[in-house]
Amino acid sequence: MNKAETNTDKEKRVKLVLLAAFIALVIFVNKIFQSQTQVLLWRVYLNAGIYFLIAFVGLLWAFNFQIKKKSLLFLLQSSLFIFSESIFVELFFFQKFNRIYEFFILLILMLLVFVGNYISFLMANVLNVDLFKKIPLVHVGRTSSYLVSLFMMYFFTFSILVTGFQIYILIPLIIIIYGIIIYIHYLNIGMEEGEIWRKFLLTLFLCVTLFLGVFLSGDLHELISLVPVAGYYLAVGVVSKEKIASEKKGTAYFFGILIFLISIVSLLVNIFS
Repeated sequence: MNKAETNTDKEKRVKLVLLAAFIALVIFVNKIFQSQTQVLLWRVYLNAGIYFLIAFVGLLWAFNFQIKKKSLLFLLQSSLFIFSESIFVELFFFQKFNRIYEFFILLILMLLVFVGNYISFLMANVLNVDLFKKIPLVHVGRTSSYLVSLFMMYFFTFSILVTGFQIYILIPLIIIIYGIIIYIHYLNIGMEEGEIWRKFLLTLFLCVTLFLGVFLSGDLHELISLVPVAGYYLAVGVVSKEKIASEKKGTAYFFGILIFLISIVSLLVNIFS
């Protein structure tokens, strides 16, 4: 690696740190100076949309606008992570902070937000650089994509449940959001075109089925949201290691039985809770 490339990489890292810190700081300041006793839902989603745009444009700036068409997927995933993260923070800590110890709790949370932002941005950077020249770190970027998608699914599930959408809005919204999260991740890890739709539909079916099995089971949204995330964790672990093709029908059957058993358990939990 020559000196020019080294300087460029350092410049990118500095920009990514600044961008991650700026978004975390804005969320922190906005929460500290919250004027209402409780958050206003329309403002939460409006702020999240602004953070999404800041992240997307900021990543373009950090990459010096050196991107390809596929790079937009990486930018979209990182920006959606910021969107979901900001909504989660606002709704999880929905009341105005008045006590000193609450201030320190939020400060620690913002440090975690900064770390999450930075990891997400680094992931986008690694995957983007790999489009121009193959690098060993691409596997780290794909693993980060997996972690980011896990947190996104949890943040979105919790936020949608807390928001209290009507069921005819909630279920289609969950299907769309889960679909976007899963599909972007499978594209990011370079899944073969002939397999991606089959694996995508199987994963989506599992996550949505698990969600439907538990979303009416109570008001502990932070716990309920873990169920579809666990299904996603399991599904990605299975489909990313095995090719679900006609010559390997055993894997498909195993995965189908697994979905059925987990769905039954979730429904029983829902019924007897």
